[in-house]
Amino acid sequence: MEDNLKETAQSISVKKHIVVFGKHDYILKNVEDLLQKSDFTSVGFVNAEEARDYVRMNPVDGILIGGGVSPHDRQDLKDLVKSEFTHIKVIEHFGGPATIMTEVLSAFNG
Repeated sequence: MEDNLKETAQSISVKKHIVVFGKHDYILKNVEDLLQKSDFTSVGFVNAEEARDYVRMNPVDGILIGGGVSPHDRQDLKDLVKSEFTHIKVIEHFGGPATIMTEVLSAFNG
């Protein structure tokens, strides 16, 4: 199954750029590594303002928001995408790392 996810990720990614927004640096690093192993480009932030500024100044295809993010910061990012960057996929992740790639691939497939 892992091989199928990797093949699917490689066919979808074409170096899709994903911003990872979370609560803890060590979790961001793990998620970034997971995405990069599947041929995505990623950058992580724990500061909402820095994440918003990055999205405004760089081409981004998706934003992965971790479950530990405050509801206010989560909504601010979603509002930014809705009002200024409707092409960006918002992926809200709650739970462990096992479902991250499935959620990311689903966002870009559908």
